[in-house]
Amino acid sequence: MGSVTLMTREEQKQATRARVLAAARKLFAQNGFHATTVRMIATEAGSAVGGVFTTFESKEEILFEIAAERYDALAQAIMAEADGPGLVRDKLKRGFAAAYQFEFERIGLLMVQIGASWTWSHAFEAKSQARLAAPFSFIGKLLGEARAKGEMRADADLALLGDLLLGVYLRTWRHAWFRKLDASAAGALAAVQIDLVFDGAGAAQRTVG
Repeated sequence: MGSVTLMTREEQKQATRARVLAAARKLFAQNGFHATTVRMIATEAGSAVGGVFTTFESKEEILFEIAAERYDALAQAIMAEADGPGLVRDKLKRGFAAAYQFEFERIGLLMVQIGASWTWSHAFEAKSQARLAAPFSFIGKLLGEARAKGEMRADADLALLGDLLLGVYLRTWRHAWFRKLDASAAGALAAVQIDLVFDGAGAAQRTVG
């Protein structure tokens, strides 16, 4: 007789976690966040509702974990394009273009996350934003490189410019949604805005008389 391998408690927990996340991805994409219940997720995952709550604190926590996995993959996609020689503004353009291409391929879950975020608590939003910072940490790094290379003024406020560029990225999603742009068009639109930011940061410093 063949031996039967029994799963440890931790292995069972991880297996349940994987099934719950897979079920939630499918249901969130099909029905949206608010129309999907924990009971629906449990049924799809072949688990009891109690088993879901043993692994995750809430439905929001499930969505956050799905988003966190996406953020990690997004960071890799961005850095693969943003590294290399050339002007910093061009590295940023490549990084943004890679981000749009990556997210457009997963547009359903992205829209679910954006919609759900309107009802999150401040604490949960802070947690989400902290996790989102990782893929876009390359912006601050590249701005420091740009200032060191003289591509912008020595007195340029890098924190402010970083906020502006992240705003460009996020705002372009709104344009893409309402103007029905594809990933390439979104990247092209962001590239124009990146040039504007860099042109402004590289302008001659004015003397107030």
